[in-house]
Amino acid sequence: MPKSPEDLFAYLDGLGIPVRTKSHPPLFTVADSQALRGEIPGGHTKNLFLKDKKDNFFLVTVGEEAEVDLKQIHHVIGAAGRVSFGSRSR
Repeated sequence: MPKSPEDLFAYLDGLGIPVRTKSHPPLFTVADSQALRGEIPGGHTKNLFLKDKKDNFFLVTVGEEAEVDLKQIHHVIGAAGRVSFGSRSR
């Protein structure tokens, strides 16, 4: 069963890990996230949800300006061949 944000925050609190959260609408591109610059300090990243031909899933997080070669990244992440973007439905 999926956990709620509150479940995650309670878990982190139980571990003594302080949390500061900024809620915002979903962001789909680096350009979308740059509109929040100034509101959220620190490093900024992009997340790539990928899957390989054997339906193994990977979440790759890189600096927002990083260029990712989707034709070669499978060598780096240990995927079974080239990857594509994962979908919500699988």
